[in-house]
Amino acid sequence: MYTLTLSTVALATLAAAGPLSQRAGYTVGPFATCSASDLAQTSCRNTTAIQNDCCIETRGGQLLQTQFWDYSPAKGPSASWTIHGLWPDRCDSSYEGYCDPSREVTGDEITEIIQDVGGHNLLRYMRRYWKDSSTVDGNLWSHEYNKHATCFSSGRPECYAGAYGTNPKKDVFDYFYRTTELFKGLDTYQVLKAGGVVPSTEKTYTLDQIQAAIKKAYGVTATVGCTKPDNTLSEMWYHFHVKGGNVYNGEYLPINGGTSFCNATGIRYPPKEKGDDN
Repeated sequence: MYTLTLSTVALATLAAAGPLSQRAGYTVGPFATCSASDLAQTSCRNTTAIQNDCCIETRGGQLLQTQFWDYSPAKGPSASWTIHGLWPDRCDSSYEGYCDPSREVTGDEITEIIQDVGGHNLLRYMRRYWKDSSTVDGNLWSHEYNKHATCFSSGRPECYAGAYGTNPKKDVFDYFYRTTELFKGLDTYQVLKAGGVVPSTEKTYTLDQIQAAIKKAYGVTATVGCTKPDNTLSEMWYHFHVKGGNVYNGEYLPINGGTSFCNATGIRYPPKEKGDDN
């Protein structure tokens, strides 16, 4: 079994990846009751049969929190990456998409759902850090939920307790809340900066430099993405398994990323033309 040892700094940085049911303020759920056996399991690592796939993620047991570096046109603050999404990959890195058309929502509906739950702070955060690269932000939000969130086995409506009936879109809020809380613990900009990798119009970097900075902070590597053919840094994917609960209230355990899609050397990291620093 893979064992991960994180430094004190890394543990503090990843605090937001812990069970949200243990955090102050808003909590996800409520969810149906799970057996002790299921709660002891970790996705992709279970050693016994899972009794209830609402209690541990089985359809997409490898979770990816994905981020953008959009520099032209610039999106989000100049000293921060932005959110792409939270994706469910199978344990072999394959994946599904658009698993339940009956649950699909528009960007406007997402805004209304979040407001109805009282998530005004969440919505403000999303408008600053969850940015569409070219169009209306809500278009990216709905794409991410419709394509990815509908494919979580443990995030289905039937996985919620009776209170779900009074708010039939509770999982929508939980998806966006969980993703943003996870993102807050994965500050790519500051981690790269600490490793000497800073936006520049002149300097280039190696994939080894970037991965070394990520591994020093989090103890694991990430999947690093670049645009072609200019080999410009554009995405970062952080990989996790989830333990002791479903995709929204379980504990996220960092694992090594997959194959990066950048050249080994000559990686460009341009500064944002004009970030949203207000």
